Amino acid sequence: MDHIYKETIERIKAVTHTRTQTALAEILEIKQSSISDAKRRQSVPGAWYMTLFEKLGVNPDWLKSGIGPVYLRTEVGYIPGDGDGTPLAPGLLGSPLSQPALVTMYAMRGDDTGNGAAVPTLRPTGSILLPRAYAREGIVVLAVDNDAAAPTVRRGAYVGIDTRADCPASGELFAITLPHGEIVLRRLLWDEDYFRLCAENPAYPDRRIRLVRTEWILGRLAWVMQEI
Repeated sequence: MDHIYKETIERIKAVTHTRTQTALAEILEIKQSSISDAKRRQSVPGAWYMTLFEKLGVNPDWLKSGIGPVYLRTEVGYIPGDGDGTPLAPGLLGSPLSQPALVTMYAMRGDDTGNGAAVPTLRPTGSILLPRAYAREGIVVLAVDNDAAAPTVRRGAYVGIDTRADCPASGELFAITLPHGEIVLRRLLWDEDYFRLCAENPAYPDRRIRLVRTEWILGRLAWVMQEI
């Protein structure tokens, strides 16, 4: 591990043209003591790689292993991962679809509040990396654990629920938070003083809730991520 750390630090010093911890700390925008801590642990923090990429365009893989192009970003664009070919236009990587966002995902069963009428609290199950455009404000990500909405949404899919679109529109798919912690994906249909919660999969029964229970509607289905 010693030699890996030393080689990485030497590459960092080379691309930053620094010789002292003070100078390197200034480039990395960290305290000098943080460099001493990294040396003691013989481990380069991941944030250093991102800082050097963002400030100088340095390839994190090259810093770690010495393999590949030194710089991914140049004045004319971004270099492909293998270091060959024409640089990509910077505008392509500025697209919201190319900018990742780490967001929390939730289970299809929330924490039961204990009183049969109240809406359950969403229960986080982990995180997922999404294009930033899919993680916009108001989106809640659910990990689907059943086939009630199949074939539109199958078990194992991830769905984005737009909580800002909670006004029912007849015929659209919505996430509904039912009492006792259950969260379902159903197509809402008006039926006099009720909503019919229609499953896409005929193996699952339809349900009905009164129109006044609109506070149970979490939001409208905005997108689906699943294998074909």
